[in-house]
Amino acid sequence: MTPKVSVLLPVYNGGDLVSTAIDSVLAQTFTDFELLLIDDCSTDDSAAAICAYDDPRIRLLRNERNVGQVATLNRGLREVRAPYVARLDQDDACLPHRLERQVALLDAEPEVAVVGTWMDVCDDDDHLVWELRGTIGDRAHLVFLILTNQLPIAHPTVMFRRDPVLALGGYDVSVKLAEDQDLWRRLVLAGHAARVVEEPLLRYRLHAGQQSQQRWEEQQVSNRRALDRFIAELAGEEDATAIRLLLTWDDEFWSAHGTHDDAARVAGALERLLSGARARLDLTENQAATLDEQIRARVTLAARRSWRSGVLRHWRTSRPLLHAGVLRLPPARRRRAQAVAAFVYATAPVLAVLLRGERLGQAVWEAERVQPVKRRAKRTRAARLAYRAATRGRSTR
Repeated sequence: MTPKVSVLLPVYNGGDLVSTAIDSVLAQTFTDFELLLIDDCSTDDSAAAICAYDDPRIRLLRNERNVGQVATLNRGLREVRAPYVARLDQDDACLPHRLERQVALLDAEPEVAVVGTWMDVCDDDDHLVWELRGTIGDRAHLVFLILTNQLPIAHPTVMFRRDPVLALGGYDVSVKLAEDQDLWRRLVLAGHAARVVEEPLLRYRLHAGQQSQQRWEEQQVSNRRALDRFIAELAGEEDATAIRLLLTWDDEFWSAHGTHDDAARVAGALERLLSGARARLDLTENQAATLDEQIRARVTLAARRSWRSGVLRHWRTSRPLLHAGVLRLPPARRRRAQAVAAFVYATAPVLAVLLRGERLGQAVWEAERVQPVKRRAKRTRAARLAYRAATRGRSTR
């Protein structure tokens, strides 16, 4: 009998971790699943740890040679039996209602191809480090989140429809370490929607051995390349990188495009981006208007922030960007944005001096010679009373 969900779990030298992940799947309130584990030629006892389970829903496959996670995932996509595929990593754990919540959403919304969940990030001692929270609204909001690199879908939390993913060729090995974000973007380009279950349903273990920690810079390079590719589909390749730098508020934009002519060219490219999004992504009139306003507000804020890269650059670049942003906002928002932009334009030299003072103060505060003084100060009664007064009424959690 074909299961409703295939949980796809690649394994590589996870013998001391994988049992927790398996236990969390077997404890799900939704029980119509198979758990497909693929061992990528582990050199430890991972296979033995998996074989210790006696549950007919567990399948173990083994690669003939080590091929890496992306190729292993693509093999898994060819091997799964279910129409819904849930991802999980060997060092993470699902909460009991995860599969149930995601299946319910996919059943209720046929246009949705991928659904993530909120996630709690924990250290090796299972202490909460931080929380991944986020929402995805309508299609305009989804596209805005992608363009600004804020899509709140973490790979180990997702469940997706198998057939649309296979139709796109699965994961792209050319953007490994960012293959997940690239896949969600390609699904959106293909006309599908994405959602997030607004409930923490996965505990993500943060540790030094995982790929995202060891190869952080490589991951960021791949992600930037994949986002450029998404933008190029809407606005053309020529200015895709410049648009990405601007919309993600990357400081590199000002060093690479810090002239009036460059900024004016990018402002023109934004018009192509918005036009391409309306046509390629089949947005309704309301969705197109919403995306237009969100992008222009984002560009307006970027233009106002440009003084941080230098006063002269700010004066050269802010005007054409503001023309593309603030001057095309709805009238009510435009008036306030224009007033703030004019104030920042006039006071940029003062703001730059204040910023240098802040950076100098931060450098002094973090200097090695200051640390003994800070430690002694923290032990004084006055410091304790000040801290108590400042945190009174706040949760200590």
